[in-house]
Amino acid sequence: MARFTVQTRNGDQMEVTGRDGATLLKAMRKAGVEEVVAQCGGGCACATCHVYVTPPEGVALPPVGPAEARMLATSRYRTLSSRLSCQLKLEPGLEQMLVVIAPDDGGDF
Repeated sequence: MARFTVQTRNGDQMEVTGRDGATLLKAMRKAGVEEVVAQCGGGCACATCHVYVTPPEGVALPPVGPAEARMLATSRYRTLSSRLSCQLKLEPGLEQMLVVIAPDDGGDF
């Protein structure tokens, strides 16, 4: 089980726990985080599950894949820490990461 912190757009923080191998999106939804829209249902066909991820010190995230990179390119709020929560799977090394929900792009995907 991975435990991490989610920060909503208004700055509220909550601890979320998810099973290893589950996507970040699935864990957040199961915990009741409603700001993550995921219009495509988690199929990497939009960027409405865009988050900023700060992994624990000394831990590198898996690289962004080509499909994820294409979708993130549609967001005007993309940063170096941008990820699609439907594409990042939880694993033991990601314990204690910080996930901040990115600003809403307005659904123009």
